[in-house]
Amino acid sequence: MPVLIVYITVVMLLIALLPVPESYRELLNVVVFGTFAWGAFRNFEPIGPKTVLAVVYMLFALLFNPLTPVILPELPSRIFHIGGAILLVVTARRFT
Repeated sequence: MPVLIVYITVVMLLIALLPVPESYRELLNVVVFGTFAWGAFRNFEPIGPKTVLAVVYMLFALLFNPLTPVILPELPSRIFHIGGAILLVVTARRFT
């Protein structure tokens, strides 16, 4: 996955902090789920230091699951959006 897609996902997560329509949030869930699922796949090792990062990516992928979305109050939702954006920016090179 190109790093550009990771940065596009970061921008989408930060845009979601603004008042946006529900259809945008549905699209966001699909994009963020795909990005984190790909990151988990690329970083998974049976035993190794990247396994922890893969588990964190899987947790975020489950949080933004488009099929059964997790409905959170506004504050925790904003915290996860910001945390996911920061995680993606810090670990963007792990997606290649």
